[in-house]
Amino acid sequence: MKRLICSVLVLAFVSLNAFADVLSTPLMLDNGEYEIPAIMTSPEGTAVVPGVILLHGSASHKNEVGDLYLRLAEQLANNGIASIRIDFAGTGDSPVDYTHYTLKTAVRDAEVALAFLRSQPQVDDHRIGVVGFSQGGLIAQLLLAQQPGIKSFVAWSSVASDGIGPFADMFETLYMTAKREGQVEQQFAWRPPLSISYEWFEQVMANQSLSGMAEYTGSVLAIAGSNDTVVPPTAATRLIVASGSDVARAVIIKGADHIFNVLDENANQDEQLLEMTTEWFAEAL
Repeated sequence: MKRLICSVLVLAFVSLNAFADVLSTPLMLDNGEYEIPAIMTSPEGTAVVPGVILLHGSASHKNEVGDLYLRLAEQLANNGIASIRIDFAGTGDSPVDYTHYTLKTAVRDAEVALAFLRSQPQVDDHRIGVVGFSQGGLIAQLLLAQQPGIKSFVAWSSVASDGIGPFADMFETLYMTAKREGQVEQQFAWRPPLSISYEWFEQVMANQSLSGMAEYTGSVLAIAGSNDTVVPPTAATRLIVASGSDVARAVIIKGADHIFNVLDENANQDEQLLEMTTEWFAEAL
């Protein structure tokens, strides 16, 4: 019987004990068209360990807002888990324009990073997990459809719908320009504007990522904030219900926004998020 758990987190988890010194290695991975900036983080030593790939959200970068992914990578390594995080096309240190970014190219780049992670002698390729943040969660779902051997999936504020879903406002304001001109510029409050390709819009409309989760049988943890106004927190429950997993849990962190209040120095929801994710992978992998 499928075990679904939905809970609201109020108190932070107790910090996990350190495992080892951390080694971080900057990389440039070749996808055949352009290079993908990446960072591999792992515990020092010769022990074979699990590995996790971290997929960032819209218009973000491999370290994520408030260094959430950098911090997660260090916590994972301190608990005996390697990780790799990448910049999608047009973000972070990527050498190409954002018009290269589509759902298909993002999944391809994730697969390149995954192949590199699995090729490392230190990494047990049967104990692989993935984290997806916001749109990165959608990319993770598409990755799982291509790579069903991934053992566990943790979703942060993840998109959980087929088709347009939470991108409806973008389609209303930007789609027709993209269709007419082949691309459209989107403004952001936290960074310079980016040009989004018409192909991205077309692929989002055809997207069946949530339906595809029915075929995924690995464990799933979906975490959302109760105050998220970008992706409704109900998406976390929708994601675990859609999955084919026997172990699926949705957690709503009370008082957290879409980015888990990481920019509020007086809040601790980001710490709760990191502890919960690390603890999950320590058990699931």
